[in-house]
Amino acid sequence: MPVKPKDHISRLERLRNVDEDRSQYMRLDKNENLTGFPDDVIEDFRRHITSDFVTTYPDVGPLYRKLSERLGLDVTQIYLSSGSDGGIKSVFEAYVEPDEQVLIISPTYAMYYVYAEMFQADLQEVCFDPDVILPVERLLEKIGPRTKLVCIANPNSPTGTVFSQEELAQILRKAEDNDALLMVDEAYHEYYGETALDLLGESKNLLVTRTFSKALGLASARLGFTVSCEDVINNLFKTRPMYEVNSFAVALGCYLMDHPELVSEHVRTVRAGRDYLNDEVEKLGLTLLPGFANFALVDVGDPERSAKICSFMAREKIIIKGGFKEPCMRPYFRVGLGSVVQMRYFVEKLTVALQRSVADPNAG
Repeated sequence: MPVKPKDHISRLERLRNVDEDRSQYMRLDKNENLTGFPDDVIEDFRRHITSDFVTTYPDVGPLYRKLSERLGLDVTQIYLSSGSDGGIKSVFEAYVEPDEQVLIISPTYAMYYVYAEMFQADLQEVCFDPDVILPVERLLEKIGPRTKLVCIANPNSPTGTVFSQEELAQILRKAEDNDALLMVDEAYHEYYGETALDLLGESKNLLVTRTFSKALGLASARLGFTVSCEDVINNLFKTRPMYEVNSFAVALGCYLMDHPELVSEHVRTVRAGRDYLNDEVEKLGLTLLPGFANFALVDVGDPERSAKICSFMAREKIIIKGGFKEPCMRPYFRVGLGSVVQMRYFVEKLTVALQRSVADPNAG
């Protein structure tokens, strides 16, 4: 019987709404880079697009070499992919057989659920407490002889929480003891600063995935990579399409490797935006959950109130994420973080939304 990943079905349903134009909204719902690039950088991007660039197949070598230099790893330890989710899919395809156990924290990145269903894994969830805390001991207890793969987004989405380096080392040791792989998804690494790459030299059971879609701002280019020991990367290459990524992704990725100051400036801007938002949300009587990524969870105390705020914001052409089904997430909405100017505009609209929801309980 064919597998029908639920998330893919819901995406197809959304695509049928051809009238939706996200460009008309302030898009704070997908954890994208909200600060963008200066005009001179966009002009530099355009200079790459020559006739030969468009008509020839991608040459991925330059990006492999730049990543190798930046990470201090051999090129044989790197696998480029279409976004980090392309690398994650390759891990499932190369290593997970039907009914083998995949362990995730929950809630977490949606594609783990999708690929577990696609490859017919036995998916086991380790859930956060109602106060959005997950003790590492609870995860360690779940890793056993049947475990084939442990997936941890660090920082995690949608919670923004992290496991410390010491906790990741504990998880890795337990995975090794049970001949399981540990995949640490570092999509939000630049905002957090810590990395599991420091553990790579100690283990052949560790994979680390990253993306260019968040702090590096190349969401449309679909570029990511996975690093591990050479044997694991060789197995991922068995799932490789003819070309891992396209020429635009390679050219823009190389440019950003050569201009790390663009990423550093963006991260500083986002941290200032978070600080501003935290102060302003407190003044409104709400709580910003501590987090380590480019989004924030705002506790409004009640799922209905969260839904009404999201609805009001949508009418004001601002998209935020709410309506979470997981018990630990229901009182929250999630908002992407940008500059202080962007966050100030958001707070202005949030203030009106809160006034509406308090004054009229039935107001949307």
